[in-house]
Amino acid sequence: MMIVGVIEIIAGLAVAFKPQFGGYLVSAWLVGIILDLVLVGGDLDVALRDLGLSLAAFALARLAEAEVRVGAPARARS
Repeated sequence: MMIVGVIEIIAGLAVAFKPQFGGYLVSAWLVGIILDLVLVGGDLDVALRDLGLSLAAFALARLAEAEVRVGAPARARS
């Protein structure tokens, strides 16, 4: 569990500093957790919660990519 904790801390830092990459990383990590919960059986409520979190992380990554592509004109000029 300590290794999992270290991985989750690294994923959290990746989201904080590089959301274009970290969002996909967290989304994939959560999908892995979902698969584990479904295959083991039980705790399907937690799997459903993690599905929502995974979709939110994916959306964060997509939004971060869109900001990089479009740029922020007000910040770029100042």
